[in-house]
Amino acid sequence: MTDAPRADQGPLLTYALTTVPNPLTASPPNVKPGDEDENSYADIDLVISNSGSTPVRCSKIAIVLPVGTLAQDLALTGEGISAYVEPDSGWTVVDVQSDVLLAVPTAETAVFPAAGAEGPSKVRFSIAPRGGESEVTVDGLYLTLRRIMVSDKAGVARIEIEEWATEEGTIPDTPRTTTLDVAKFPFRSGADPAPGIGRALVALTSQGGPPATRVAANAPVRLEWHHVRGDSHELYMDGRRVTDAGIAGGSKYDVPADTVRRDTAFALKTVTPTPDGGFVVRWDHLTVCVTDQTLDALTVSGALQANGSLTTGSAGETKFNHPVSVLNAKKLTATGELRVDGNASVGGTAGITGKLTADGDVQVNKTFTTGTAGESVFYHNVTVYTPSKLVVGKDMQVNGAVTGSLKVTGSLNADGDVTRGGKGVLAHYDTISMKNTEKGGYLYAPAYDYDGDRGYIFRWKPGNPISNGYWKIERNSTTAEAPQGVPAAEDTPGAAEPPAGE
Repeated sequence: MTDAPRADQGPLLTYALTTVPNPLTASPPNVKPGDEDENSYADIDLVISNSGSTPVRCSKIAIVLPVGTLAQDLALTGEGISAYVEPDSGWTVVDVQSDVLLAVPTAETAVFPAAGAEGPSKVRFSIAPRGGESEVTVDGLYLTLRRIMVSDKAGVARIEIEEWATEEGTIPDTPRTTTLDVAKFPFRSGADPAPGIGRALVALTSQGGPPATRVAANAPVRLEWHHVRGDSHELYMDGRRVTDAGIAGGSKYDVPADTVRRDTAFALKTVTPTPDGGFVVRWDHLTVCVTDQTLDALTVSGALQANGSLTTGSAGETKFNHPVSVLNAKKLTATGELRVDGNASVGGTAGITGKLTADGDVQVNKTFTTGTAGESVFYHNVTVYTPSKLVVGKDMQVNGAVTGSLKVTGSLNADGDVTRGGKGVLAHYDTISMKNTEKGGYLYAPAYDYDGDRGYIFRWKPGNPISNGYWKIERNSTTAEAPQGVPAAEDTPGAAEPPAGE
């Protein structure tokens, strides 16, 4: 127990405190184990010094915390509070009662120098040991109270300070007193009492649905937060403020579909007025992850691995500034147009099941082989330069004309007629008739018919030919109609030309 305080006199020392967090938030009412909302805890930092002009000797200081569930109470309980004092070499803290803390100098008394005294500010400790006197000096007192469970009612709590001190003479048994006010602001569900940290913003897949920790691209998302009358909110996403009139004084916002296309961060700003006419700004942040993200641009500084399909959109194009390799005997398939503006090198086989179109030149440095099915069609000239040859291993069909010289070193077989200048060319086994254009007679075979023209038979004599006189040869039948077994010209024995006139 402490002596009754002196109500007629204030303390000789000066006291000031701050709280962590600042301002304080009251604990939620009726907290039970397993509840999402937890009690609020606070620390109090108290500084003590002599602001007067006369030194002060102090034997002890008591700090009285109001405990209970009323608005004027600071703590729900006095248990679990830890106290620390600096300098700990000259002072010690004694827990007299659960709600009363005593700061006691280790040397029985401490001297606080007056303000403005020469030299550094120090506190003197005077004791009366068995063998004489001893002094200890310090520069002030700093007291910290940690893990105070804050009361669950908003209001102003008064911390009582009891001081046993004197400026001269004996320290009285009755303490001097003062009070320090500490404000407690209303509880926010799920909130850390520190300003700037979480205000119970949550993302759901729908009203009453599960948390939207991972959603599909463009899926709708519902945001909810705790709102108390007087709060004003601002919501931000995608680098912009969401301009919805219901956000400022509301507690929810439905993010439309086709909005969350990638991992999206949301920030909720809450401005809360304080009893002294000021305000406190708090921020809440959360991120919704998207499974199949849609990105405006993607830059990968390292390796990019796609274990599934890689699909690009119909607009734009895919550019590679380095070689592209298709490994493990896989294929590069182009169902549409494949355009190569530069050189295309194929070290192996290029298999094309569809059509290959080349608007420019096609150069083949080695063998060019086509399959057995289909045909090779050329709508322009095909030129074979010397000394190369055009080799036809089987039939060659020419539906048009062959211009220029044609040299055949082997056999030339023609199933149809061969013409030169529009006239037929004689071939082996063709049958012919000969007519003299001067006399109009025919040269007959040995089968005589004894008609009138058989007497006009001519043979050539040395000398100039008769003007306009020649033998006309006419083919009577084609090679295909030639009689069988007729000897070839090269098989007929040669005979000397008969003498003239025979």
